[in-house]
This record gives sequence, structure tokens and C-alpha cells, in this order.
Amino acid sequence: MSASPNTKISVEQSRVIYDIMKGFIGLLSPDGRLLDANQSAVDFIGIDLNEIVGVPFCDTPWWLSGQDVRDTLKDAIRKGALGEASCFETQVVGKNGTVMDIGFSLTPVFDEAGAVVSLVPEGHDITAIKQTENALYESETRLRLAYAAAGMGTWDWNLTNDKLKWSDRQFELFGLCKTAQPMHITRALKNIHPDDIERVKTANAYSIAHDVPFREEFRVIHQNGDVRWLVGQGCPLNHDENGKPTSMIGVNYDVTKRKTLELQMAKYNQELEARVAERTCALEQEMQDRQKAQSELSHLQRIESIGRLAGGLAHDLNNLLAVIGGNLELAAIKTPGGPATDLLHEALEAVEAGASLNKRLLSFAQKSSLDPVRLSINDRIMNTRQLLERTLSKDIILVTDLSPDNWEVLADRGELDAAILNLVVNACDAMPIGGTICIGTRNTLANAQDIDSMHEADQIDYVLLSVSDNGTGMSPEIIEKAITPFFTTKGPGKGNGLGLSSVMGFAAQSGGFCRIDSREGQGTTINIYLPRVVSHAKLEDRETPEQGIPFGRDELILLVEDDNAVLKITRKRIIELGYRLIEATTAEDALRLLASNVDVSLVFSDIRMPGAMLGDDLAKWVFENRPNTKVLLTSGYNDHAYATQNDVKVLAKPYSISELAISLRDALVKNNDLGLA
Repeated sequence: MSASPNTKISVEQSRVIYDIMKGFIGLLSPDGRLLDANQSAVDFIGIDLNEIVGVPFCDTPWWLSGQDVRDTLKDAIRKGALGEASCFETQVVGKNGTVMDIGFSLTPVFDEAGAVVSLVPEGHDITAIKQTENALYESETRLRLAYAAAGMGTWDWNLTNDKLKWSDRQFELFGLCKTAQPMHITRALKNIHPDDIERVKTANAYSIAHDVPFREEFRVIHQNGDVRWLVGQGCPLNHDENGKPTSMIGVNYDVTKRKTLELQMAKYNQELEARVAERTCALEQEMQDRQKAQSELSHLQRIESIGRLAGGLAHDLNNLLAVIGGNLELAAIKTPGGPATDLLHEALEAVEAGASLNKRLLSFAQKSSLDPVRLSINDRIMNTRQLLERTLSKDIILVTDLSPDNWEVLADRGELDAAILNLVVNACDAMPIGGTICIGTRNTLANAQDIDSMHEADQIDYVLLSVSDNGTGMSPEIIEKAITPFFTTKGPGKGNGLGLSSVMGFAAQSGGFCRIDSREGQGTTINIYLPRVVSHAKLEDRETPEQGIPFGRDELILLVEDDNAVLKITRKRIIELGYRLIEATTAEDALRLLASNVDVSLVFSDIRMPGAMLGDDLAKWVFENRPNTKVLLTSGYNDHAYATQNDVKVLAKPYSISELAISLRDALVKNNDLGLA
């Protein structure tokens, strides 16, 4: 009886599904010869199925990664012929040497009499799982090394039975000998100084009761009588069905040297205060001045340290945002109008928001990329007034007091607008029941005494931009913290604490500085001092409308990038834009490629890279040795000194595919007639 058309179609459809299945599935004879395999598996090794049908399965190209793998497979076939299923993890080799981690199984098929008539091999790609496992192992190893390098001891406290798991370093910190018996909390508490024990117990109990992190500094007494200061930090980890913590984890580390120095400093301070009290008023004033100077210097050093940290974090975040945004853009391009389009656009908006926040971090760190132009602050205030008024509630009045003869300043137009908006929003938040905000400008002079006391000041003539309110004001303690990144007095979800710090970073990066004048209950005035323009900088110009994305004309681009994730997404974007591509991960590698006279139209290089050469050095070499090759640089920092001096375009990270396309085309069509110092 012939098969019905419907049955025939069903069989064909089954074969199609069989062939397109990801991974490997096939059929073997009981003695291990290949009878069939799905098309995806055959495509992986790049040969025709007919070439390997009848070949012993262990001799097929999938199993060329090593004799151990083939021996394992032979053993599985032997067991399969006896009716026993097998499974194991291994690697298979595809065309061009591609290696894939797979989870492999071999299952016998029996006839009605119970005899094995065939074997079914299946393989599933677990490469990503293996990579994740390796990354987790590497992360744990790094964490252990970090603990060891920092001299930290680790602990794990089971709250249900009060048993502890301690690292070897933890025993050393408490001055206890490691024993075979489980460590109990009572043994640990016995070594804590009697004057500190109740404070430590109370802090622990509060942490457990409120499910919050724990941190205390306390003393421990070693068996030889030594007293050491430790810091204990931890937090609840696991919880029962009622949400009550069942375990805590944490670390301890020795701070005896610091505490000793603190006690010595306290003693010295007391002695100094006694001596100052015995001296004349003039000497007292001198000591106060010194203390004030030291406080300001310490504050500046703290801010500088935070700035360096913020700059480093922002640089790494820029690379991550570049990878995420780039992949989202390419996904949006390849799925136009699809069901995921809106989701992709929302994700891209989140990337842009992250880049904006990151730019504020870089602004505080004075490492953001600025485009300074010669401009009038009054013009910028009037241009943004309508936007400012829309941000205010109806019970807040905005007034301006703008001097008509202000000098021009050299500043980034967008950053100046953002600084004004930040200050107005802060002023609005400081007046919950309404009030008046005044924006004022005037020319001002800094005398020699001002410059000596203002470490940021580097010239005499300044234009003063002030934003004042008659709101709640700030205490001296709040003023001291106000420009610290992420510090905010607003409630949860109402501010990220980067407003004033980014304004300060913008002012400093523009050659100026900021001052805060505030009284509790009387209001606040933020003064931004921007230096009078003294160079022939470019004038502020009008923004031009966006044009379509310019595509490449098969030009060859040399991409130089040390970050592998950024390298991969940039490669995809450049190829998508219609260019050919060769790659290097260091400036030295790029130099070797260029020295081989490969026909490169443009070098697109990161500025900061490992090795002796930076992107600046590579650009200089290109201009001196290959004058017909164009150069485009990119960076997440504001390290553009060489590029600015030599009129080289720098594309700030992260950037969109349209920004990349325009920058590449502009660099390629620009005449390379630059003179190098």
C-alpha cells in the first residue's frame, strides 16, 4: 500500500527538522559504523554525508581532537552494542579547526527480541557553559588571591547551629590554632577584648535582625598576650522560608598599625592643643590657618583620588557600553520592524542614559571629552531659559541678572548648558514650598591672595556665573561633602549625587573653579568661575542637521584595539558599513602590518593600549611614514593633547554606528596635510 500524500509530506518535514536541529544527531550500526547524521552536524565538519556513511564513527572528522577522545568513544560503542547507554563531555573538531565543547550521549535501540539493532549518537553544544565555568573558576581564583594579597581572613557563620568555617588566615588573625573540630562562635568571641565584646554582639544581632550588612572595629587578645585591632565586615546570605537569615559571610583584616597611628595622632593633637592654648593669639591664628590649609589639601587629595577611581571605572564602563550598544544597534538593523524592535530601541535608550551618566563621572574626574568653543555665557542662559522654566514648578520664580558687557569664555557648549540645568534643578529641590531662583553673570578679577588660596585658579580675569536660591540652605558639614560623587541629600530615587561633582569637574576642566556659599535656612549660591578667553579659539557655531549614514567603498581599514569585546563589535560595525578590515591589538602589531606596505586607507586606533606605544605614537608614525594613509583615533578618556595639536579627529567612546560611519568618512575624505611638531 502506497503512502498517502499527507504521510509523505510529514516524512519530508521530519527530515527537514532532523537536518536543521542544532548540534549532532545520527544513527550507527551496532559495530559503530555511521549510517546517518543530520545536516547541521555534517555542515560543521564541511564534507558530504555520503563521504562518511559506512565509516567507523570514531574515524570520522568530528573526532580528530585526540586519541583519548576516540578511545572514550570506542568504549561507549562497545557498551552500546551490549545494550548500555553512555554519556560524556568532550570536544569535536569542525572545518577550519573549529573546536566545540559538547555533551555527548550514545543510546542503544532494541528490536522486539531485545537485541541491539542500532545506536543513536547525540551531541549538544555546551561551549558557552564551559566558558562560563572557566570564567567562574578564574573569578574565584582571583578572589582568593585578592584575599591573600590583602591579608584578609574569610568566615562563614551558620546561624542555625553557630558553627563557623574559617580560612587559615582567619585563625592567624584571632591568634588561635586550627583544630580538626568545627569552629564554634563561642570560641571566637572568647578572644575579643572585654571592652569590645558587647558592642560586637550588639552589632551582629542588629545585622541579623534587620538583614543588613555588619561592620565593626574591635580588638582581639592572642594567647601570647598581644592585642590586635581587627575590622569585621559581613552580611546575611541565606534565608529560611520566613525570610530570616540562616547564615552570614564576611571577612576580617588587621588594622593595628592604623589604629596605633590614630591613637598617636590623637595624643599629638592633644599636646598641640595644650601648647597652642599657652601661646599668644597670633600663634593660635597661625595654627588655625595651618589646620585649615591641611584640611583643604586633604579634601582636595580625597577628591582627586575619587576622581582617578571614577575616571578608571568610567573608561571600563565606556568599553562595556560600546559593546552593548553596538550589538543592540546591529540587532536593530538586522530585524527592522520585527517584534523585538521596540525592545531593542528601549535598550539603546538605556545605553544612552548610561553613557550620559558615565560622561558625568568623567566630567567629575576631569577626563571627559570636551569640545570647547569661544562663547557668551549670557547667550547660553537665554537659549536654555525656556527649558529651565519648564523644569520649575508654578510656585518657583526664575529671574536673571546678566551683565551686558561680559567677556567671552572658552567652554563646551553642551557641558555648560548641563551645568546650568543641574544647578537650577538643585535649587528647585532646595525650595519645596517655592521661592526665587536667580541666575547672574558678571566679570570679576582674582587678586594674588585669591589665587594663592584657590589652587584651581590659573589666571586673573574670570566671568562669574552664579545660581542662587532662597531655599533650605546647607550646613558646613553638608557643604564639605556636597561635591563628593554620589553624595546626595535627596530621597531614594530622586538623585544620583553627580550633579555638583560634575559641575565642579566641568569648571576645573575648563580652567576655572567652583565655590559654594550657603547658610541653613537662608539659601545657597553656587559660583562658577570660568576664565576669560585669551586664545584664538573657534567660535560657537550652529548645529547642523543630521544626514544619512555614509557607507564605505570597500576601503581597507586597520583597526587597532586591545579590548577583545570592543574589537569584536567594532569589527562587525565596520564590516556592516561596507569596509574591509585587518586588525591589531597593540600599536606595535599595527606598526608591523603598516611596515609590510599593506594597502591601508585608514588607521582606526584606540589611544590607550598596553605596550610602549600609544595610539598617539602610532598616528605620528603614520603621518611621517605613510602620508597618504588617514588616521582616526578613539578613547574613553580626555587624553587628546596630541590629537588636538595635530588636528586629528578623536571619536569619544561610546559611539553609535552613525557617529562611527560619519567619522570614518570624514577622516577618509580629509586632506592629510598636517604638520607635526
